[in-house]
Amino acid sequence: MAISNPDSLRRDSDLRLIHALQLEPRASWTELGRALGTDPVGLARRWARITDEGLAWITGQRRHFPAVAIVEIECAQGKAAETASLLADEEIVRTIDHTSGGRDLVAVVAAADLEALSAFVIDRLGDQRLTTHARTHLVTEVLVEGSDWRLNALSESEAQRVPRAKAPRPRAARQVPADLQAAVFRELYRDGRTPTGDIAAKAGVSNQRVVDAIATLRHSGDLVLRADVARSYTGWPINAWYFVQVPASSIDRLRSTLSRLAEVRLAVTTASRYNLVMTLWTRDLADVNRFEALLEKVLAGARIADRAVVIRPAVHLGRLLDARGFVTGLSTVHNDPAPARPGTGQ
Repeated sequence: MAISNPDSLRRDSDLRLIHALQLEPRASWTELGRALGTDPVGLARRWARITDEGLAWITGQRRHFPAVAIVEIECAQGKAAETASLLADEEIVRTIDHTSGGRDLVAVVAAADLEALSAFVIDRLGDQRLTTHARTHLVTEVLVEGSDWRLNALSESEAQRVPRAKAPRPRAARQVPADLQAAVFRELYRDGRTPTGDIAAKAGVSNQRVVDAIATLRHSGDLVLRADVARSYTGWPINAWYFVQVPASSIDRLRSTLSRLAEVRLAVTTASRYNLVMTLWTRDLADVNRFEALLEKVLAGARIADRAVVIRPAVHLGRLLDARGFVTGLSTVHNDPAPARPGTGQ
């Protein structure tokens, strides 16, 4: 008789819960218990352990930022770790990866405007004590975003039972005041499941106003709540960045084509020497080359100009990560720029 592996069973149960939270990050434990056929109290305890261990986390953020870029950074000899540590405290830095190939770091930055973005690239990255070169790829459109990626740990019927975000109630205000928006984003950035009562107490408003504000911001698309998971815990331990040149005539096909490829975590068009930058997760290093062949097949005329494998993650959406990609803490909480297009991170 086969003996079940307790670690494997625990991991499978963890991934099922995380998948459910990807579908609705603020679903109640009662709702999730019904969907998964599990005791709600047990689910709450499981999520507490998952977050304590740094395996997964939920972030609330704006979908759109006025100025977003992918930045390749070459560091001074032996300065990659120090550079990543210092950049982690920059408010506009969303993600930092240590990579192989022709750059030491790849960063995703999102700023309130081009002036702030240029100040970061020219002034901050111009510090020759830390960096020797930076290539900036301005994002013009987000084709695939990490918030849309799913673990696929649930069956189709189970996934359908997970409730989706509720629409704003008819009496809810259609506009959320700037100060209340800032309070909501600040608290949900730290923890996307922060109770509305806690936010209300800090903002000095009623609980109902916070409930309405979150519903309104989510319904309008301004607020995105996403559940992320340490890559090494998912079965897709390899992360690679691709810098691609695609014929302009193929750009329209990218939206549907790339969304069907389960490995793709982020795909953006850029105003740079490459017009497509992507990051994806694969099961092993051999899949990196296999994906290149697949991409060139489905995108006629596409040329992968360069690629880089992530050898160590450093920051993801403001979370500090260890070598396994597990969360160890929060970096500086980002400012809350006014909503505008284009949008966010991987």
